[in-house]
Amino acid sequence: MNPFERLPIEKQARIVNASISEFAEKDYETASMNVVVNHAGISKGSLFNYFKTKSTLYDYVYALALGEVKAYLKDVRDSTIGLPFNERLTQIIDSGVQFIVDHPRLAKIYFRLVYSSDSPNRKKIITELQLLSNNYLGEIIQDGINHKELNSTLNKAQAVFYLDAVLNRFLKEYHDSLSNGKLLDRNDWVNSITELFTKGFK
Repeated sequence: MNPFERLPIEKQARIVNASISEFAEKDYETASMNVVVNHAGISKGSLFNYFKTKSTLYDYVYALALGEVKAYLKDVRDSTIGLPFNERLTQIIDSGVQFIVDHPRLAKIYFRLVYSSDSPNRKKIITELQLLSNNYLGEIIQDGINHKELNSTLNKAQAVFYLDAVLNRFLKEYHDSLSNGKLLDRNDWVNSITELFTKGFK
């Protein structure tokens, strides 16, 4: 167990909350450890005792965010087993929207990571995210094929690529719409994307 994990839960939460806020509001290069310590109410020496570098702290925050995403994905996957492909896909897309609503700062860090190049270890993280997406969406699509809801000759790798690309773009647009006050029609977009892929994959 590292020194950070031995801290009281309340102090851990303050540091994590301050770190998430800083990385959400600024890109990696301009994010400041001084701001983190001020918001967390700790000394700079203490923070560097827990996280030796800004990169180490960023990796920790990213791992927390990924854990939240995995939990969301697992819940919707497990709760939709047995549903038709179109209903399952609708709930998966909507769960992505709900994650953004529930965790706007983590979503902001995620989209900055995906769409910019300033994050540390970006190539490694993107590879990990892509593997997660490929496995998750590939499993959902394969279930649809197995249940004869989707075309048995469907190229699964291509199907995952198309679906992943559209979902990432839509979720980013939805996230941006929350910020600029021009909120997208959630149900209309979720249902239209579901219809597009349900028909297109048959």
